[in-house]
Amino acid sequence: MKMKFKSIICSLLFCLSVSSCSLEEQIYSSAIAETFVKSEQDVLALVNGGYSLLPTFDCFKSNLTYSIMFGSDDVASTSSTHRAFNERTVSASNGYFITPWRSFYRVINHANAVIETVQKSAVGSGAFRARIIGEMQFMRALSYFYLVRMHGGVPIHTESVTGNSDFYPKRNTLEEVYALLLEDFQKASTTLLPYSQQAPAESGHATKGAAQAMLALAHLTYANHHDLSGKADQAVANYQLAKSYADSVINSNQYSLMGNYASLFDVGQEKNAYQEVIFAIQFTRDATAASAGARGSELAYYTQPSNRYNICGNVTNGAGAGTARVQPWFYDQYNTGEYAGDYRTEVSFVTRFKNQNLTTDRITYPEKRKATETTEQFPYLNKYIDPSGYQARNNENDFFVIRLSEVFLIKAEAENELNGPTAEAYAAFNKLRERARKADGTVRTFPADLKTGLSKAQFRLKIFDERGLELVGEGHRWFDSVRMRYLDTEKTMIQYRYEDFYPTLDKTAPVFSATTNTWGGGRVQPANIVAWTPKFLIWPIPSSEIDANPNMTQNAGW
Repeated sequence: MKMKFKSIICSLLFCLSVSSCSLEEQIYSSAIAETFVKSEQDVLALVNGGYSLLPTFDCFKSNLTYSIMFGSDDVASTSSTHRAFNERTVSASNGYFITPWRSFYRVINHANAVIETVQKSAVGSGAFRARIIGEMQFMRALSYFYLVRMHGGVPIHTESVTGNSDFYPKRNTLEEVYALLLEDFQKASTTLLPYSQQAPAESGHATKGAAQAMLALAHLTYANHHDLSGKADQAVANYQLAKSYADSVINSNQYSLMGNYASLFDVGQEKNAYQEVIFAIQFTRDATAASAGARGSELAYYTQPSNRYNICGNVTNGAGAGTARVQPWFYDQYNTGEYAGDYRTEVSFVTRFKNQNLTTDRITYPEKRKATETTEQFPYLNKYIDPSGYQARNNENDFFVIRLSEVFLIKAEAENELNGPTAEAYAAFNKLRERARKADGTVRTFPADLKTGLSKAQFRLKIFDERGLELVGEGHRWFDSVRMRYLDTEKTMIQYRYEDFYPTLDKTAPVFSATTNTWGGGRVQPANIVAWTPKFLIWPIPSSEIDANPNMTQNAGW
């Protein structure tokens, strides 16, 4: 089990921010009084406190996933709470917007405070202080990267909050937010951080490799924005930087693809996965707190079926919640054609599993039924399993922010946008197909390498599809849908889905016929099909921010 940021860190942070924990009260003017920082261990405790703000129920553990996972087109749900994100009927007052927003700004404020404290402190060597500042710049940039992609331009804070702060800031422009986060990632990438792995006590902390990988993704996303805005020159400059940073990560030879794709998600091989995982939000089975308040992950709980035993820490029977289901049309895409027999499909989805009575199987679309089996309409995600979890929402599964496989796809996409589908773009793309063919050690002939002769637009669509399978369930699909264009048009992929693709579908879920042992009906959760509106490209500013700040404006349509 990995080390975790224990609750004593929160107590320490409280002491650092208000008093020396003695009976003699002292008043300090800053969020973290630099007079308390007397050793490197004090500084590291503050740094750990910043990281501990992300794997919480308000952020990556739960509430953030509603926007970035349930808001995507690959996931279906019958839960009214989740469906509101699928169908965009959610309001700006929804707590699943409010709490991640607040969490990211807590990280930003904490990072600012630590930077200020370390800059004023003489603790440790200059190299140590530079490393800490680099980590906090990374954390600030990561927070702004999520905020700007979800909400557009947001207020920028580069100083910790004090009594003299402006409590009614205006929104900065999207361009200003990108300028800051790109600068922060760039500074983090040039500090004295280790390239790929921190010391065991700092497992999960930022590294140079993580900063460079995030620079590649951020420049790619910013280039997409410029393309969609008709700013070709700025797009080209950012695509070039995206490719350069991707090359830096790849050519460092500090990371490598896991030979077996399934091993990435095996909690028993978690440490080995970090030869490919560049940065992740780390979770741990938490014996000090229960369920929602624990430091454990709930990915296994809400992605696994409610009738499948021993797949998470559910104390009753180890079953999941069954709330996140896979759209049948999406599963079809990766079970047919060039993806037929793809090992990643076998790893990433489950369509047959033992029923709760443990004597018969339960099947989902599109499996054929045997006499004793029961049926469900929707397949499930299968990446996240932890039979040794402590409670349903207290498991070991980490949330991968970026992996080397994505860096290869970033390189392929950037090169394609710059020069079309060159041999270099194909080679980067096919790295993932090559790994998929290795399967679990029994080499396959499929999926075949992508055939040459595609146009730039066709290759772009292939990248979107490849990302859809390689990164399924990892929180990328919604971001990809709103940033990537469909073929040569100015439509984003999410607009294409709602305007062109969904209307072609029979607007029903699959229906199993015991008489013919076949699946009829449609291939989609019908409630998820709604009329397109441009507001789908972005989420609202939380209404609590609008209410509290007269200078805050709402996103169009919300």
